[in-house]
Amino acid sequence: MEAYHFKTVVDTDGSVRLSGLPPQKEVEIVVLERSELPEEIQSWLSDIRARHPFAKMSKQEILEVLRRTRETV
Repeated sequence: MEAYHFKTVVDTDGSVRLSGLPPQKEVEIVVLERSELPEEIQSWLSDIRARHPFAKMSKQEILEVLRRTRETV
């Protein structure tokens, strides 16, 4: 099974146009309406972002730390 992820905005008439799906294949489409995260999860994410060392690093710095960890392992 192949999974595709699309993030798009629904048109004013309620339609969505998707491309890049496999031709002549049966697919299942699931629609999730985005909503705000519950307050408890927002609080948890804020706490993690405040404490986690990666939160203050750039993407390159994080990748370097992960490479060193991989080499050590």
